[in-house]
Amino acid sequence: MAVLLLLATAATLAIGAPRAHEARAALTVTKLHPITVRGTGFKPNTHVRVTLLETQKLVRRPLANSRGVFTATFSAVVIDRCSGWTVTASQPGRATVILHGPKPECPPA
Repeated sequence: MAVLLLLATAATLAIGAPRAHEARAALTVTKLHPITVRGTGFKPNTHVRVTLLETQKLVRRPLANSRGVFTATFSAVVIDRCSGWTVTASQPGRATVILHGPKPECPPA
């Protein structure tokens, strides 16, 4: 009886526990010219909707590899110290990951 209870508890924990790649999805900027973002911890082998909001809205749909990693490049956008921007990455059934650029640091006109 104790063995059955132990197995039932283990199965319940395994079903309810988030997978490692679901628990730590993140975005980082790897390059500014052109702006390139790298995502880690996403669902493997699944497309990710990556959106850049700066002066315009641009969308890319890279495929996460078998480790849940992807790279998206926005070649038409130049980011500098005066640019404020936001990048989001989302997949069905997952929370959206948001990365905000630094606040603009421009001298007054």
